[in-house]
Amino acid sequence: MRDLLPAAPQTPLLLRDGRPAPDSKPAGEHGTTPAVRRRDVASPPPDNGPSTGLRYWGGALLGTLIVRSAQLALRIEVLGKEHLRHAHGALVVSNHRRDTDGPVVGGILLQPRGLRFQGQEPFYAAREDLFRPGFLGQYLQDYPKPLHVLRHTPIARALRAMQFRPLRRIPEYSLGELLEDFLLQFGDLPLEEVLQPAWVERFAAALRRPPTALRLSDALRAPPELRYQTKAFRRLRRHALRRIAPYQRQVIARQLRDLTEVLDLGQSLYLAPEGGISMDGHFHRPRQALHYLLNASRRTPPVLPLGISYDPLHPGRTRVIVRIGEPLCELAGLSRRETDLRTSQAIRRLWSINASHLAAHYALRRPAGPGSLKLARRLDLWFAAVTEWAHARDLPLDPLLLDAQQRRKRARQCARWLQRHPHCRDRLLYLDRELAAVTEAEPGLPAPAPAPAHARALAPDPEFTRSPQESNGSE
Repeated sequence: MRDLLPAAPQTPLLLRDGRPAPDSKPAGEHGTTPAVRRRDVASPPPDNGPSTGLRYWGGALLGTLIVRSAQLALRIEVLGKEHLRHAHGALVVSNHRRDTDGPVVGGILLQPRGLRFQGQEPFYAAREDLFRPGFLGQYLQDYPKPLHVLRHTPIARALRAMQFRPLRRIPEYSLGELLEDFLLQFGDLPLEEVLQPAWVERFAAALRRPPTALRLSDALRAPPELRYQTKAFRRLRRHALRRIAPYQRQVIARQLRDLTEVLDLGQSLYLAPEGGISMDGHFHRPRQALHYLLNASRRTPPVLPLGISYDPLHPGRTRVIVRIGEPLCELAGLSRRETDLRTSQAIRRLWSINASHLAAHYALRRPAGPGSLKLARRLDLWFAAVTEWAHARDLPLDPLLLDAQQRRKRARQCARWLQRHPHCRDRLLYLDRELAAVTEAEPGLPAPAPAPAHARALAPDPEFTRSPQESNGSE
């Protein structure tokens, strides 16, 4: 759906008949009243523009609370603080690993002391569905039950007070949201005029109704597993896609203009260029918004890259290592390919190789052995070899690996973790792929030392010993 991103967004958001789109009142085509009404979240309210900063004390208080909660739940270590002086008015970019990335970066840029901030209050380019009613109900389904009391809490106003701005993500756009767009713009059309026949059959089977009798309002009452399907634009008929594409371009154009205005006013903007959390540990190609913002802004902001690395294989709070790099200037005017390449390389060079990366790499290729003490000794030797190899090539390293005593302590912690969690291969694979992304420009990573022949725990599996290119062909 690359053609849905506008090249030069200059038109206002209009309905099919040319009138300006209202906030919540739909424009019907067949004289019917749609069953669902939704407030458009494409742009912020007029009384909360980007020039106001943290205007409401509630937004400042809530932002401080979230930042402080992240600092209590995580052990955040920041490297390269001297580059924070360039954060004012910059486009801040980083890799995206967890939902906690936003609070972590926000805490670094805000530098809070009590209820006061030493740094500049950044704006955030956030996924659009965060602003939708009922988002927490879907998001907290797999979280502990005490958090379920928040499922019906509206958070859109709080997000705007904390200077979050919505940005529509086309690959992650759900089928229910897309059908709702059709309902609001064109009325209650028959479902078979919008969706491909196979998907009409799915809705008919779920709702136990004939396919020819289904309309858009009926489809919006389907089970969540159908409405939450992503890559929704691939489910449309070709003529339906051509019909809805202009409206989608206008919505995205308005959102991008809001973000461009933030940069034009000299405000800092945090953007995760991947567009979503990386599910496989690799850094994926930046989406088009990065290139657009750099070329649409009148003042050409510097790009401040950050590398976020998690070190989870130890007891207690998870360590987060954030390394801040030198700002990238003069990216405006370059082709999208060149902009994406320079930004990706800058972020990858800031990932810190830590003990969890090395322990995962070792465990997926060598049996762990029956005792954690012997495993800790082997890990310590392996850590020392990789540290020497990486230091000679000027690769980013966790400072703990450079200290022999701390490195030995981390080896013992990783060994105990591997012994207590022998079946967490998914997490180990994720960490191993992160290590591969950091070291791919410098081949020749030392091979792990062989383990005793009788060791069988954490035996290597062919699925988890493939190269990154075999595991993720799209990267």
